[in-house]
Formats: sequence, C-alpha cells, structure tokens
Amino acid sequence: MSNYLDTIALTLTASSESGTAREQVLSAIPWQPTPTTNVSYTAANRVLIIGDGEEVEKIESTLPAPVECFSMDPAEDRFSGAKLEGYLGRFSLHLPTGSHSQAESDQTNIGVMLGVANGLFDQVIDLGESAMIGAAIKPPGYYFPGGDTEKLDAALAQIPELIGEFEKPKFFDYNPDICAHGRSGLQGCRRCIEACPTDAIISIGEQIEVNPHLCQGGGSCTASCPSGAISYRYPQAEEQIEFLRQMTRDFRERRESRGISLLIYDIEHGEKIIRGGEGLPEHVLPLEVEEIGSVGLDLMSAALAYGANRLHILVPETVSEQIAASVGRDATLLHDLLRTLNLDGYELNIISDVVELSSDKEDESRLETVATYAGIGSKRALIRNALEFLYAQSVAKPEYAKLPENSIFGEVSLDYDACTLCMACVSVCPASALEAGGESPALKFIEANCLQCGLCATACPESALTLAPRFLFDGIAAKKVRALKEEEPFRCIQCNKPFATNAMIDRMTEKLSGHWMFEKPEALNRLRMCEDCRVADMFNESA
Repeated sequence: MSNYLDTIALTLTASSESGTAREQVLSAIPWQPTPTTNVSYTAANRVLIIGDGEEVEKIESTLPAPVECFSMDPAEDRFSGAKLEGYLGRFSLHLPTGSHSQAESDQTNIGVMLGVANGLFDQVIDLGESAMIGAAIKPPGYYFPGGDTEKLDAALAQIPELIGEFEKPKFFDYNPDICAHGRSGLQGCRRCIEACPTDAIISIGEQIEVNPHLCQGGGSCTASCPSGAISYRYPQAEEQIEFLRQMTRDFRERRESRGISLLIYDIEHGEKIIRGGEGLPEHVLPLEVEEIGSVGLDLMSAALAYGANRLHILVPETVSEQIAASVGRDATLLHDLLRTLNLDGYELNIISDVVELSSDKEDESRLETVATYAGIGSKRALIRNALEFLYAQSVAKPEYAKLPENSIFGEVSLDYDACTLCMACVSVCPASALEAGGESPALKFIEANCLQCGLCATACPESALTLAPRFLFDGIAAKKVRALKEEEPFRCIQCNKPFATNAMIDRMTEKLSGHWMFEKPEALNRLRMCEDCRVADMFNESA
C-alpha cells in the first residue's frame, strides 16, 4: 500500500475549499498497514512451450539466453487428457498412461521424460486453442496469448525478467475454527471456493486450503466469507476501516460537516484509470484499496455510517467475473437495505470509469449525525455496527429486511411437528447459532450468530429446518436466545428417569413398529425404556 497523495498526485487539484481540505486530509494521515509474511518464488530458466513445431521455433529464436526451451505439441494423440498445474518455478505437465486412475503416480511426467530437473518447468507458454489452466486469473509464470500477438510479445519480454527469486505479500489469513465449510462429514459453505478467480482454494474435507502461491490477493473470497474465517491480511480489514473513519471524520470537520462523495478504487485496475483521466472532482474523497474484490459489505456499510452519503466503487471492465460479481452482490444487497430503511439521502454506485463522476455534484447539506465507533471487531460485528447505525437514522424502522438466497445473515425456520429435538443440527453448527436446552429438551437459536451455511438443514434427519435469509435490525433482538421448540422430557416407563423427548420416542416407535425385531409388544416397549432398564429387561427375558 502506498501513500494516497503520492498515488493520485497527478489528478489531485486544490483550487477550491474542498480540494484544499482533501489535500490536507490525505497528507496528514499516514497509511502504514501491519506487515504480513511473504510468499517466495524461485524460478530457473526452463520454459515449456505448448505448440506446434513452427510456432515453437519462432519463440525459441526470440527468447535470449539463458532461457532453455522445451516443447510439447498439443496436436499429438498422446496429449489428450494432459494436465498442467502449478505456478512460477513449479509447473508440471502430466499425461495419462492409459490407466483409469487419476493419481499422479499413474501418469507420465513430461518434465521427467524431457530430462528437466525434478520434472518441473519454471514458466509456460500455452499456444493452444484453449487454456490448459482455466482459472480466470492465471498463475504467475503462465502465459496464454490466445492468438493475440501483442500478448505473446509481452510474455516473451517478461519471461527473462522472471528468472530468479521473488517475493509477494501473503494476502490472506485463515481461521479454521470459525469456518463453515463442513462439519461431521457434511458440506456447508462454499462461497470462498466459488468466488476465487485463481482457483487457489480447495476443499479438504471439513476445511478449506488456500495455496498462497496461486493466491494473488483478489479479495473476493474474504468479501464472500460469512464468518470472517478467511480474511484479507494486507491490509487488515480493521485497519482499512479505521483509516476510513479517520479520513472521513477529518474531511467533514474541514468542510463544516457536509456530506461526502467517496470513491473506492484499487491499485491494480483503478489507479491506471484515475491517472489516465482528467482528475477527480475536488469534492470526491479517494480511498485506495489493494484489490477491489476485497471491498465487501463491511467496508461499504462503514463508509456510509462514517458520513460518505454518496459511495462510488470503481470496478473496471478488466476485472475478473468473480470479483465483479462479488462486489456487485454486496453493493446490491446494501442498496436494498437502504431502500428498506427508506434512507434516500444515501447513494451507492458501481462505476467503470472516473468520467462517470463528472455529474457528481458537491453535497452542500449537513449530516447532523455520523458514526463515531472505532473500526475494530469481527467482520460480522463491523457490518452490524454500521447497519444498526443506519437503522437508527431511519424513520421507517422496519423490523427486518428480506435478503436474497446465499446471504450471510438470517434465521432458520423450524417445522415444529417434524422436529424430534435430536440435536443433530446443534452438533454441526459452526457458529453456535443453535443450542440445546440443557436439562430440558429444547432447541434454541441466536440469530446474530447464524451464517446461513446450511449445515443444520443438511444434518437434520427429518428435514425440519430451512434457511430464511434476512437482516434483523434490532441488535439486542438478534443476539437474544429464543426457543424454537421446547418439550417435556420422556421418562422411562420403568424407572421414570428422563432420557429422550416425546417426539423422538413416538417417531422411533412409528418407524420400527413394522420391523420383525419389534413384532413382540415387549420388544417395542423397550424403546420406551432408558438404557439401563432396557438391558435389564432383555437380561430378565433371557434368564
């Protein structure tokens, strides 16, 4: 992350009160994200070229020493089913051996066959008709020009520059303890996997695994995560939001509490557009982020709460489909929440070019109230703090807002008659949104904790639970423990000890009454006994 004023100095002007205030604010607040660990790459000079002989010869004659070229013709019959994977310094190409097994040990490593050390290539030029690595954002060291000569020339120029040792920041943190991907062998949330444009995230059972060498910090995984289990590391979300709070506060103070037009853009895509434009309107306050995909509901809602009543998010057409969809989904969700609250004084726009800001006029109105809370806490806490503040500004005061499917907030709906209080749902809930009743049979629910991951519904043997996405605005009500179902315990017909629920015993009796093992009344009657009495009864019968 760079200093904001240095980054957009070419476009900043200060010919007005707002321009002067903006320059002072951006100059006064340093931006020093907490350092993160680095990810290292080591690449030698071995380049694999996937193409026919004529194409390969042209490239080999272009690449300078010490680049060493190896080639493979995709037109060969044996190339069918070839699998390419890896990243800068560690690409492998495997061909099937005719075995139905997909294990790497049952495949031919082309690198070994061609005499490459360790069987690994450092960089790859793929001249095929379709990319062998299908990720929207390709791994470093892999080039797929797709017939575009300019892209091929750029790749050939870059290849010699990527020989050596390199480092990049590790952009993410992962906390498996709060991950909702899976429990007890059941699959739950897959939002991060589906949102990742680099295919860096895979499922490993009940958790996920992120390949740091494939991850390029797109951020859409962190914006999609319902719990904050996977979070943006450089910079941290808390640091970004706290910086936003200080910046908007100082800008308002210098402009007599007027509303703010805030532009959020990223370094990779947005900065080029800003530098190439005619400059930002002087009343527009810029906020630079590492990647636009990391902008989620937490940062968007905090921006509005801190006084940015007009929020513009720059999502250029060059970003990947997954990243654009992630930002668009959260922006649409927040827009719908504002509409539910009837807060017409707030605007939220996604733009693809800064020229769209030319029609944005300076807001002369005063915002009497803005949020002052510090930008600290979990992802869900940051979102709830902002939305509860916006709710306080609403005259409409709706109880809740309905949300679309696959949202990260909501409740669960219970089929009261179908539920047997078996507590299978409680055992798999990753966020303690569902709780048992303790000494008495009961199923309890805390809405603020619910991630809408669906694990409870999947685990329920009676299909008694369904997800109901919504946002309950009253924070106290959302955090309140409420009973979904309560029952008197079923007591053993022999010793009167409570050991199950009435619904569970009734359901077991109903399902097993036709089974040959329970044809005799005394056998069926044992279902109504506790474990000790059941064993004693069976022993007495056999005696």
